[in-house]
Amino acid sequence: MHRNERNLYKRECNLCQKNIVSMYARLSPFPVYCPACFYSDKWNPLDFGMEYKEGTPFFGQLKDLYERVPRLSIMNKQSENSDYCNYSYANKNCYLTAGSHYEEDCLYGAYSTKNRDCLDSLWIYESELLYECMFSKNCYRSFFLDHCEDCRDCLFSRDLKGCSDCLFSANLRQKKFCVFNEQKTESEYQKILSDLQLHTFPGLEAAQNLYKTDLPMRFPVRALYLVQCENCEGDMLSNCKNMRQCFYGSDSEDCAYGTQISGTYNSMDIDNIGYDRSERLYQSIGCLGLFDCVACNACWNGSGLRYCQYCFSCKDSFGCVSLQQQDHCILNKKYSEEEYESIRGKIKAEMMSANTWGTFFPPELSPFGYNESVAQDWVPLQKAEAMSKGYKWKEDEKMSDFSKIIDTAALPDSIDDIPDDVLNWGIRCALTKRPYKIVSKELNFYRNMRLPVPRIHPDERHRERKALRNPRKLWNRQCAKCSKEIQTTYQPSRPEIVYCEECYLSTVY
Repeated sequence: MHRNERNLYKRECNLCQKNIVSMYARLSPFPVYCPACFYSDKWNPLDFGMEYKEGTPFFGQLKDLYERVPRLSIMNKQSENSDYCNYSYANKNCYLTAGSHYEEDCLYGAYSTKNRDCLDSLWIYESELLYECMFSKNCYRSFFLDHCEDCRDCLFSRDLKGCSDCLFSANLRQKKFCVFNEQKTESEYQKILSDLQLHTFPGLEAAQNLYKTDLPMRFPVRALYLVQCENCEGDMLSNCKNMRQCFYGSDSEDCAYGTQISGTYNSMDIDNIGYDRSERLYQSIGCLGLFDCVACNACWNGSGLRYCQYCFSCKDSFGCVSLQQQDHCILNKKYSEEEYESIRGKIKAEMMSANTWGTFFPPELSPFGYNESVAQDWVPLQKAEAMSKGYKWKEDEKMSDFSKIIDTAALPDSIDDIPDDVLNWGIRCALTKRPYKIVSKELNFYRNMRLPVPRIHPDERHRERKALRNPRKLWNRQCAKCSKEIQTTYQPSRPEIVYCEECYLSTVY
């Protein structure tokens, strides 16, 4: 609830007054600074420091501090022409990507690294010209792939390795010109592909429905994706050891209850931790390069932090926000090492007495509405339900920068018939009725790849991709081939053909 990745707003920087893109809406209670101002010497976060009041609940004091200290508008460093990217690093010419790094000319992606000219992606790596692909790496010019590696010109397929020109296929290795895993000649394959009419919306929609409904029932799936792992419990892990209930992780060891972690050791209850090595973290999110930290949010390259948010290159600080290169601070007030240790001990004792020590920040400290945050991706709630739990809710801000808004029914079916004027229109999402726009780079991509213009909002496309992930939960069921008891993220009631690792590998290889 404390992480907003994709809901961005136009507003002014409260220091330089320039128009900026921010993850905080205009009516946020605290000042918001653009990156240039935030990292400058034009202000000092220590000027907002507060004395800790013994006997007063810590989180209440922290709330008072949060409403005064300026925040960084967007987590986007060393990027070029990528203003609408959040939790991102070293991107170039990207638009509305989140949690992605070293990307170039990519749009509407999430959690991806080192890709070029990719659109509508989720967890892809070192690929080029991909569309609607997930959990794939080193692939080229392909659409609707899931868990594929080293493939090119493949479409609507799952778990291919070293393949090219394959369609509606799964579990193949070093194959070419296959349709539903059946070998075809090149001319047969090209005829089938042409008949699909993928440059039209009806043709692409029909192929997409077949991919989502028929392919999972036709070919077996592996119970878990654990690659080069030892003593690991979870799913979607690679190069890990001694992991318990962890999902979407790599190169990590001795962690428990983590999601989207990389290069992390001896840590528990963590989300979105990665890249620079982190160790001994607890109850933290969105951090990198930390050591021995508890309950931190979006802190980078520090140690000994407790209950800190957006602190960079800091150490030994407690209950701080927006600090840079500081140490021995409490509520943004600097102390000597001896004073710091004394006050820190008092706060910890009072929090332990109140049973709040070791818990994460409470929901009321989040500056975001529930529906703005990534909590909505994992545990979707309607407004009434969220409000009943005491969570905030953000109403949509009206969009007015369109010369006109059209229904999707008014869009030509073929990409060949889409006029340049579409760049000036708002398109009313077929599912939510929320208007969205097509940007120039996006239209060029559709034309070059011979794809129709999508009929639903980018946020809805993102939600549909995320809905294709298996839950972060393990069930017991039997292998469909050998009947051995296995653990899997496929619920027993689901109809997929689920194989244990041994049976899956024997089938594939």
